[in-house]
This record gives sequence, structure tokens and C-alpha cells, in this order.
Amino acid sequence: MYNMQRYANWPDRLLEFISDRDKTGLIWGKSDCCLFACDAIQAMNGSDPGYWFREKYDTRKEAFKLLKRFGGGGLIETTERIMREMHYPEIKPSKANSGDLVLIDVENVHPDAHGLTAAIMVCPEVAIAQGKDRLVYVDHPQIERAWAI
Repeated sequence: MYNMQRYANWPDRLLEFISDRDKTGLIWGKSDCCLFACDAIQAMNGSDPGYWFREKYDTRKEAFKLLKRFGGGGLIETTERIMREMHYPEIKPSKANSGDLVLIDVENVHPDAHGLTAAIMVCPEVAIAQGKDRLVYVDHPQIERAWAI
């Protein structure tokens, strides 16, 4: 069973995690957009949505092969499967709030990132995603999908 409830001090834990990771650059299989979001969720409630993928890829190409093999498609299909299996409910993008997982459409997060990127909301107007050289703060993100964490 997964720990679905956030720790009582989850806001502090999330901020500490973000502070620790702020200047970490993108490293496939260590600090890419998916594992950033998974690590943030783990900081907030102890569950690890990324356990299916940890230490199984080191390149963009390997990451996308793993997404296809696991979820039957890309980031959307894989996120849908993990969130469903971990019982995180999908919510309307307009309802996404602090600590929720979102898939956002944002350019220039990383040259290898095309289309959607996994991110964590830090307030109703700001999402944080893994960028090339450090975390990227996205004001008023275009949220395509969202899940309550």
C-alpha cells in the first residue's frame, strides 16, 4: 500500500527539497523532469512514483524507450498509469495547487524536452520543473493534466 497522505510538514519538506535541488542540472536517470517530480512527491509523502524507473536509464533515448515499454506511449500514458496504480486522482488543471503533479506545456525547459514536462505546483500560479542547468520556475503554466498528491 502506498502512503497517500502528505506529511504534516509537507510544505517545509517540499521547500527544502526544492532548495536542495535548485541548482542541479538535468542528468537523465538522476534529475530529469520525471524523476524531479517523483522525488518531490517522495519528499511530501514518502511514496516513490519513480521506483519503476530508477537506475534503468542514462540517456534521453533510453528514457523514452522505457516510457514506451512501461506506459505504451510517452509521458502522458506513463503518468496516467503510475497515478492510477498509486491511486492519485486526476483533477481539473484549474484545480491544481501546491504540491500537485502537473504536466505542463512549456518551451525551453531543456533542448531535449519536446511537448509536455512533468512539474510540481508550488502555488496556484507557479510550477517548478527540471531545467537544463537548474530548476525552472514557470509562472502561470499551461497545465494540460493534473493529479492531486
